[in-house]
Amino acid sequence: MEYSLFDPWLEDETHHVLRDGGVSFLGLDVSGSISSSYFQHTFTSYLSGFPFYLASLLRRSRDRTETLILCKFCGVVQPGEMLLVLGRPGSGCSTFLKTIAGDAHGTIIHDRSAINYRGTNFEVMHKIFRADSIYVSELDVHFPELKVGETLSFAASMRNHKSSIHTSNEVRSVARQIGSIFGLASVIDTRLGDEMIRGVSGGEKKRVSIAEAYVSGARIQCWDNSTRGLDSMTALQFVQTLRRSANSTNATVLMSIYQSLEAMYNCFDKIILLYEGQQIYFGSTKKAAIYFEDMGFVRPPRATTADFLTSLTSPTEQIVQKGYEHRVPRSAEQFAQVWRSSSEYRSTTEDINRFNRAFPLLSRVFSVSTYRQINGNLHRAFARIINNPVPTVSGIVGNAIAGVILGSVFNRLPSTTESLQPRSILLFYSIMINACTPAFEVLTMWAQRPIVEKQSRYAFYGPPTEYLSSIIMDLPNKVMASFLFNIPIYFMTQLRRTAEAFFTFYLFSFLTMLTMSMFFRMVGSLSRTIQQAMTPVSNVIMLFIIYAGFVIPPGYMVPWLGWIRWINPIAYAYESLMVNEFENQSYQCTTMIPTGRSYGYDLKGKVCSAVGSRPGEPFVLGAEYLKMKYGYATNHLWRNLGILLAMLVIFGSIHLLATNYILAARSKGEVLLYRHGYSKNQLHKGDVEADVPEVHATRTGDKAVDVHQSSENIPQIHLHTSVFHWSNLNYEVKHGKQKKKILNDMNGWMKPGTLTALMGATGAGKTSLLDVLRGRRSVGLVTGEIHIDDFPRDERFQRHIAYVQQNDLHLSTATVREALQFSALLRQPKHVPEDEKMAYVERVLDALDLQGVADAVVGVPGEGLNVEQRKRLTIGVELAAKPELLLFLDEPTSGLDSQAAFAIISLLRKLADSGQTIMCTIHQPSSQLFQFFDRLLLLQHGHVLYFGEIGVDFQTLIGYFQKNGAEHCKKGENPAEWMMRVTGATDSHRNPQSWIDMWSHSKKNKEVKQQLEGMRSSAQSRVRPNKPDGGVYALGTLKQLQIVLKRQLQEYWRDPTYLYAKLSLCAGAALLNGLSFYNISNSIQGLISVLFSAFLLLILFSSVAQQIIPRFIATRTLFNAREKESMTYSWVVFILSNVIVEVIWQSFAAVLVFACWYYPTGMWRSSGERYDALKEFDGRWGSGERQGMIWCLIWLFMLFISGLSHALAAGISQAETVVNIAQLLFGLSTIFCGILVFPTALPRFWIFMYRVSPFTYLISGLAIAGLADTSLRCNRAELVQIDVPPDLGTTCGAYLQEFMALAGGYIEGHRSNDQKCLYCPVTDSNTVLASMGIGGRLEGWRNVGILLGYVLVNFVAIFGLYWVVFQRVRHEPKKP
Repeated sequence: MEYSLFDPWLEDETHHVLRDGGVSFLGLDVSGSISSSYFQHTFTSYLSGFPFYLASLLRRSRDRTETLILCKFCGVVQPGEMLLVLGRPGSGCSTFLKTIAGDAHGTIIHDRSAINYRGTNFEVMHKIFRADSIYVSELDVHFPELKVGETLSFAASMRNHKSSIHTSNEVRSVARQIGSIFGLASVIDTRLGDEMIRGVSGGEKKRVSIAEAYVSGARIQCWDNSTRGLDSMTALQFVQTLRRSANSTNATVLMSIYQSLEAMYNCFDKIILLYEGQQIYFGSTKKAAIYFEDMGFVRPPRATTADFLTSLTSPTEQIVQKGYEHRVPRSAEQFAQVWRSSSEYRSTTEDINRFNRAFPLLSRVFSVSTYRQINGNLHRAFARIINNPVPTVSGIVGNAIAGVILGSVFNRLPSTTESLQPRSILLFYSIMINACTPAFEVLTMWAQRPIVEKQSRYAFYGPPTEYLSSIIMDLPNKVMASFLFNIPIYFMTQLRRTAEAFFTFYLFSFLTMLTMSMFFRMVGSLSRTIQQAMTPVSNVIMLFIIYAGFVIPPGYMVPWLGWIRWINPIAYAYESLMVNEFENQSYQCTTMIPTGRSYGYDLKGKVCSAVGSRPGEPFVLGAEYLKMKYGYATNHLWRNLGILLAMLVIFGSIHLLATNYILAARSKGEVLLYRHGYSKNQLHKGDVEADVPEVHATRTGDKAVDVHQSSENIPQIHLHTSVFHWSNLNYEVKHGKQKKKILNDMNGWMKPGTLTALMGATGAGKTSLLDVLRGRRSVGLVTGEIHIDDFPRDERFQRHIAYVQQNDLHLSTATVREALQFSALLRQPKHVPEDEKMAYVERVLDALDLQGVADAVVGVPGEGLNVEQRKRLTIGVELAAKPELLLFLDEPTSGLDSQAAFAIISLLRKLADSGQTIMCTIHQPSSQLFQFFDRLLLLQHGHVLYFGEIGVDFQTLIGYFQKNGAEHCKKGENPAEWMMRVTGATDSHRNPQSWIDMWSHSKKNKEVKQQLEGMRSSAQSRVRPNKPDGGVYALGTLKQLQIVLKRQLQEYWRDPTYLYAKLSLCAGAALLNGLSFYNISNSIQGLISVLFSAFLLLILFSSVAQQIIPRFIATRTLFNAREKESMTYSWVVFILSNVIVEVIWQSFAAVLVFACWYYPTGMWRSSGERYDALKEFDGRWGSGERQGMIWCLIWLFMLFISGLSHALAAGISQAETVVNIAQLLFGLSTIFCGILVFPTALPRFWIFMYRVSPFTYLISGLAIAGLADTSLRCNRAELVQIDVPPDLGTTCGAYLQEFMALAGGYIEGHRSNDQKCLYCPVTDSNTVLASMGIGGRLEGWRNVGILLGYVLVNFVAIFGLYWVVFQRVRHEPKKP
């Protein structure tokens, strides 16, 4: 902490304080509701539970009961005071802090509760003065594209009391000042990053979260375990910063800390101690320990006050004075009863009453004006685009490519009737692309929604201003995408060449894009989960396209869905584009009926074959064409503009209002979930807090770990025998154009039966050293030697070690036992019998005290295991692998309370005593934790400060530093805290370079090098022993696939939300399509309807791909971070298992698509009169074969979607980019599939694309199976009226006989003797299909085979692209 910068900042802050803090609460009761269900849903449980869900809506109170989370809390925190909130996870700390901060979503604050913010009640405080209170959670949620400085600049620009900050330079200056204060100066221009984007470290990201919240300047600050992930000195300095800030600004600070140093504890004025939702103490921090000691409890030596107080909330960890065994309270209720009877309680109520009398309750929300909110959000949105331009640029480039290609396909349309249909198709497809381009904004909205809601709670801005800024910042993107798409189309195709027509075309195209963007955003903001948004969006797109007016002209629309065109923006836009193009235009006729030598050149008795023609006229008026074919009126052109603008405003307004009132679905509290079929009497009720509805308290691991308990009390775990050592280890990476050295001359070792602590301040190089030692750094240059005994690491090394990551990464749908069994089956040697592996898993469950939750589902934070249980599971997964060499742990106590941390470290001590070789990083060890370690490796800026024994009572460690000039370690002082302080861990005391130099020249360092030399002395003379399981993986590929596939099937089965979203999307889109083309007639329009109905099935590609791609990328990220690194199973098995499971469910979806589309359209009548009418056709072409061909094509299409989506997602990191590329490929394939443009009309250059497009063979096959060998009859509108010239004195039949002999067709009815002919140009479907380049039955089955080939190529591409992008890169950094 740079106090030289902080003090001037604090002084300036003091001058801008408008209100003091201060809060009192009396009789505070907070409740949540409990659901009677504690089971994990599966695919079938959703179906079976639906009737019960409907019944529960009628009798909701029977299925949900109210449970008290906080009971009768009371206290007062004056301005300038700091309150420490202590309690184990689940005791109510988070709920209490959220309640005070006003972030009480999903909980019920009882009416009898009285909360007073210096004269302001709860409702007014959190509506009118929202900016005055803030809740800071322990999770770090940020925009990964933004740099640290940009994130802080935005926070600074959203403050009200810094009215002097106006310009962007001033804002950036403040951000840099804040960054320097919190030790972020070195990363101020580094992106925050996430799993996909490389960014700052975890500790630095935590400091960004702290700085962002601190800069808000709230008067009531509620910090929830915000020191998690920080080293002890950084955490202490953060608390000291809050202390100084509270003193200067009179802010009120409430803070929960799970592992508190004594120096941290002393920074607080008051403390509230929580035990299972009960308040058992409130008062001065100086009197708290005395209060409980007077009660009869004993404080252990060297225990911090916070640890002592927290230990009282666990009956097995309480130490009672002799003679008080039956007098002290044990349960939470007993403690609360004693508290309410104490003099301290009476003193607290008196303080509350004085506060309330001084500030009796009396009956602008955000920190800055709406303009500044929008302006700040605009600058941030621009920075996000600049820092991560790939998704935006890929979308614009994709649109430009599609525009050029589409323009070249319809290049130079003539002004003849031959271009009437192509112009209609072109305008339809262009407006469809413009309308569907913003569809992926639903995904983008949901990616940023948690961040927006967090910063809204900070009162930085209202969600509508952020989303309005997003809309504005998206305008240049939309302008560019629309411009580069529409300009080539308009001018390459020779649409109407007038300035008025062009600008009208562009206006409606761009306005449609905006309107549909607002529609997609509206649906996304009205939904509480992304699954709720995706299915409606996909089905509505389908309906909007069908009822745009082109696919089904208004006169042919079915009555039960035809009304959709009146609320369809695309329909209004398409009508206006058509009117704009055809009004006041005439088109020369290219085909007159009849034609032939005997008819001469006279127009008498002839008519143009195009719709809208008049007898004897060689041209067709555009207005007549519109009226006859589509029923469009030319006076609707500008009327539709007003309707589109109204829709734009309505959709946009609903979207902005919804963002303010409809929040995303939040976690339902920490509730244990069990698999269906698990007996209810096995559920364990505990004390995990819940802060939103459907909460249940559950916790295991209450059993305390005795410090003196021997390793005999832990089930025997695999014994390690090898010594792991490294010498002269260096690691450097490129940082811009320069090289940065991360590790410098590292030496050390790990021996069996020892527990080594790896310590250092944030950025010291701890995680980098762990990564290099375990061989998991893929970039940079490593020099030095790393050996196991006398042998270097080989490809098997990864499998023989265990690494417990700081983040608890688990499959949410698995149970605890299943997670351990999965690790044991795949990572233990193949010669170990499966029964023995399962027995070993049970021993690990016993060792980790997880038997009580062995059959509980892992879940996600809030619904599943709590923090401590997750950490135990993470350790258990690695232990279940029975590592033969080493166990590495990265921050195993991060986020745990002191008792849980004690239990974890004591467990590691037991494992070490049982023969394990263990190294773990640790940030904030108490003296009780520190004494468990045998050896310490202390780092500073990539250098070693100390490596050696800690010694009995820390004497060896303390002796080394005191001998070299460190100040004396006082009695009772925490040696770990003292060590970090005297070595200048944060550059605020002694120059750390002196300690680095001292170590490099010390006698201890020389002894370390000598011992390492002795370890290497026999390296040349020994031969590495061969092991029977010497492969990279423990099991063979087939056995891996069997185990992984089983888990993958279970994961899908236990994720009904994804499956029902997929199936409802597919079935819904197919059914809406089928019902829209219900019982298609055997007319020309019916044939066209079948073709376009099949064409519209292609829309499923876009929607299903947007479901598959994010899921696979998330799964791939988890695999790359966990199973791949530990060599659990191969990448081939990972991909194969995902593909197989998707194939299964895509096949099921194909059955639904077939049934919902095929039968409503009426094609099932293929065995009836439709196809019996033409006796000359092959009779073997029966109904069953047609149905089989259609099902095969639909099935292969669904597999094609899955294969291509997986292939693109396998090689590209960002979901938005993958979606953009998939949309581009989809667009190109649809353009060249032969429906929009017949192959005979394609420019020669693009014929290859027609042959390459997979949709060519899909649509062609569906057309063959559904239409081939079918007789056609024209309906009334399709008949061409030809007047026989009276002077010829002939009949209709005789007049058209010569023409029909060449052109085909028939004369309607029995009017062959009349002089007014009603002529139908076609008699069967084969003629029409042949004109489209579509053949017969054999070609249909050929298309099935070709489409199968495309599917297989996609599946091969998945493996190839993954290998190129992820597998080809070596795991080891380069070595010279």
